[in-house]
Amino acid sequence: MLTHRRSTPGLSPHVMLFAEDEQRNQHYGDHVWTLHTELPPVPDYVVAFAADYYDVDVEAIYDEVDPPNIVDTAGVWDSPEFVYAVWEAFEDPGYRTWDGAVVLDKEAVELTYHYDDPDDW
Repeated sequence: MLTHRRSTPGLSPHVMLFAEDEQRNQHYGDHVWTLHTELPPVPDYVVAFAADYYDVDVEAIYDEVDPPNIVDTAGVWDSPEFVYAVWEAFEDPGYRTWDGAVVLDKEAVELTYHYDDPDDW
């Protein structure tokens, strides 16, 4: 199960990052969205795009585009400018990462919401 947490009930105006283990992102808040859409792994063309965008080698940028631990760092997905450039170039709804997902188009995926009351933990 991939979840996105926030401290407020509104959806993020930027990219949405999802983690596999709900306990790992629990500190982000009590408002939880679950992603139900299967997304493709980060494609090679997005890695190549990032390498060109940041003017680095593909090997140097790979872990930034497909972060091994999305809760600790979202890599390039923390940059609104990069996210916008990827969206403009490919219009993909999002990508599956090593331990989570990056959603660029919230309208193109299925999400459910629930409030995770801390008193129930």
